[in-house]
Amino acid sequence: MAPKVDIINEEIIKPSIPTPKTLNHLNFSFLDQLALPVYVPLLLFYSPKNNQIPSISHLKSSLSKTLTQFYPFAGRVNDDNLSISCTDEGAIFVEAETNYSINDILTQLNVDSLNQFLPFHLANKGCIVLIQTTTFQCGGITVGLLMSHKISDASSISSFVKTWTSVHVSGNDNPLSVSKPEFISDSVLPPPKNFPVTTPTTPDSGIHAKGITKRIVFSHSKITSLKAKAASSTVKNPTRVEAVAGLLWKSAISASRSTSGLSKASVLGQAVNLRKRLEPNLPDNSVGNAIGFVTPETAVGAELELQSMVGLMREAIEEFKKNGYKKYQDTEAYLSYFKALMDPDGPYNGEKNFYLCSSWSRFEFYEADFGWGCPVWFIGGISMFSNFFLLLDTRDGKGIEALVSLSEEDMRLFECDEDLLEFGSFNPNVLQVED
Repeated sequence: MAPKVDIINEEIIKPSIPTPKTLNHLNFSFLDQLALPVYVPLLLFYSPKNNQIPSISHLKSSLSKTLTQFYPFAGRVNDDNLSISCTDEGAIFVEAETNYSINDILTQLNVDSLNQFLPFHLANKGCIVLIQTTTFQCGGITVGLLMSHKISDASSISSFVKTWTSVHVSGNDNPLSVSKPEFISDSVLPPPKNFPVTTPTTPDSGIHAKGITKRIVFSHSKITSLKAKAASSTVKNPTRVEAVAGLLWKSAISASRSTSGLSKASVLGQAVNLRKRLEPNLPDNSVGNAIGFVTPETAVGAELELQSMVGLMREAIEEFKKNGYKKYQDTEAYLSYFKALMDPDGPYNGEKNFYLCSSWSRFEFYEADFGWGCPVWFIGGISMFSNFFLLLDTRDGKGIEALVSLSEEDMRLFECDEDLLEFGSFNPNVLQVED
């Protein structure tokens, strides 16, 4: 049974210092303009600490100070989809409570029920940032964020959370432990002239995934074994992300072939952080969309071998390193690529199965300490897309937790895949995940 969450307060939090008029307008970069108007969720779970009840008023105050630095996050997307009005309209802050304990949730986890701890019910208000705290009967708390994808990727969210926690703990408006954000604008990634913007500007309910989402944990020792199985003469030392993503892709294709009776070609859209690949590089504290994609593809009826699929993934990323990143700076070339991607009669049409994979590894969300200790668990990206694999670090930083969203028909077969079950564990107790 899903936990009952009661909303007790909703309000708008504005920057503690008004944004100067010289900063009242931020033009979107080319990639921001193309970004879908979906919300990127992040949910942090904190256990009670020495009977100390977190101060929600302090959290609001530190958020207000943080929005002074991240001033576009308190703005609104203009109707032309080209820019943000940074006029301090504020972020939504929701306070909620539940009569469950945090252990009740984490020991009997149902990923699809976690949306209650996120402010999806206000996602149609057009805000860029929405936050919900939920206090548990035991004194634990969740901090849930919905961040508009129009101006943020996972790296941007990480920068925001690092600044917020630093401000909260230090009490300083500009803590020395974090760098000020640098916003990626059209001066960094300019759009082509007369670029036709067609994406809608106002986010909808925020929930886009159809079907069902399952959580699979790969421990460090199992990943070591999986990497050995995925290794070949062409990829002698696969990364842990390549090994896990390759196995998920293989198992998802196998399930789809069984349910549909068709052996379609399959494309894996792998998200790539562009910050260290563009010329010149963008700093780690750059905020905005700096994500590219590589698209390895299997042939129609191809044998599903882990080694060959990891080989396709490595080939795609190596080609990207040589030339692929350049199309993100040659905006006319990227526009042609984007149109092909979206074309219903193009190379990624309904005759191929398309899966999307993103890794949030190394973004340090487990270090998000508001003074209550580090999170006992976090989850991100839920309800964003269908046919989606999101890879997250385990708490020890050595394993991987994968969130997989598939149709109910495909998921029934996917979760029985023998190769997958050899290395992954479906939905183990969050508080007992260890190697």
